[in-house]
Amino acid sequence: MKPVCYCSRCGDEISRTAEECPHCGYHPQSIAWRFGAGALIFGAATTLVSPPVGLLGVFVGITALGGSYLLSPAE
Repeated sequence: MKPVCYCSRCGDEISRTAEECPHCGYHPQSIAWRFGAGALIFGAATTLVSPPVGLLGVFVGITALGGSYLLSPAE
C-alpha cells in the first residue's frame, strides 16, 4: 500500500494517516459521518411511509457511518 493518497477535493498528495488535507482542509470522515447520519434519519422516518425506500436509506446511512471504503479519499 502506498504511503500517500490524493485529496478528492484539491487533488494534492496527503498522507494516509492524515485526518484532513493540509492544503484545503477537506475532512472526508466528517463528511461521510454527516451524510450517513442524514441518510439514517431520513431512512428511519421514511420507513413508516414507504418501507423499501426507508430501508434503503437506513442501509446507506449505516454503511456511511461505518466508514465505507466508497466514501474514502481517492487514491
